[in-house]
Amino acid sequence: MEDDIPFPDVGDYDKVEGFDLISHCPPRGKLQRGSLIGKVVSTKMQKTVNVAVDRFRIVPKYRKRLKYTRKFMAHDEDEICDDGDTVLITPCQKKSKRKNFEVAQILRKVGVL
Repeated sequence: MEDDIPFPDVGDYDKVEGFDLISHCPPRGKLQRGSLIGKVVSTKMQKTVNVAVDRFRIVPKYRKRLKYTRKFMAHDEDEICDDGDTVLITPCQKKSKRKNFEVAQILRKVGVL
């Protein structure tokens, strides 16, 4: 049974077919400290996007997975993000009262596989 499909080493996840279609966050190996991956939920402000970051926690008593969602405001200088995009946000110097992150890169555009 070991010869069926060997599981790749850490960092070789892009070699696994269909790994990018999994609904959870990709591995966080070589990202900047404090970086988060989330989905853009609002682009109504100028140069600012709202990003929803999902986190999961297992409740030991019930052995169930609970989903926690928190929204962060992120700076989008060129206004290239759209609703539904999956983005990587990194911490930066405080831009305004509630904006402490900036969009580092767009991981997956909406409507593109």
